[in-house]
Amino acid sequence: MKVHTISSPEHLPENGTAFELTHLLWGTKSIPRTAGKIGFIENDGFYISMRCEEADPLCTYTENGSPVYKDSAMEAFFLFGADDEPYINIEFNANGALLAMHGRSRFGRVLFTPHQCQMVDLRANISPGFWEASFRLPITLLKDVYGTDRFLQERTFSANFYKISETPPLEHYASFAPIISESPDFHLPEYFEKFSF
Repeated sequence: MKVHTISSPEHLPENGTAFELTHLLWGTKSIPRTAGKIGFIENDGFYISMRCEEADPLCTYTENGSPVYKDSAMEAFFLFGADDEPYINIEFNANGALLAMHGRSRFGRVLFTPHQCQMVDLRANISPGFWEASFRLPITLLKDVYGTDRFLQERTFSANFYKISETPPLEHYASFAPIISESPDFHLPEYFEKFSF
């Protein structure tokens, strides 16, 4: 999948690459329509927006580092490198509470520092009939996590996008790229979609 280059964050809605979460997982029967856009700005980084047509999202957490996946949350996972390198998870609720980490598996993950969370610049808001959020992955942050900017030469990465709540009776799971797993698990980079930019 090709990520479009945009000239400024304001051009993301019109010119970004669109994606939609259509794969219902682990017994999920339906979710509110959830979709997004991603774009790349040269010498800056990646800009992502996501929108869920959910009128009254569960959003109890307000602090960064909280388990927002227990609320109604959207998530984006990214891998900039080989399959055995760390991947990044960006998870958020409609309050704008951010859970951001990196690591090589779902265990032993490292929380983003407060400065790294500031760099993500997550912004969320609730409107009548939907909620949405936008964030960025600046090149400086990716170099901080990976210790290299090799991905800029290779011009590729992999990613998946998710809708989740682990709280009954709201519990649901959906993804952009399909996942094959007997139990709920988004931490499977082998099922991330390949992107170029």
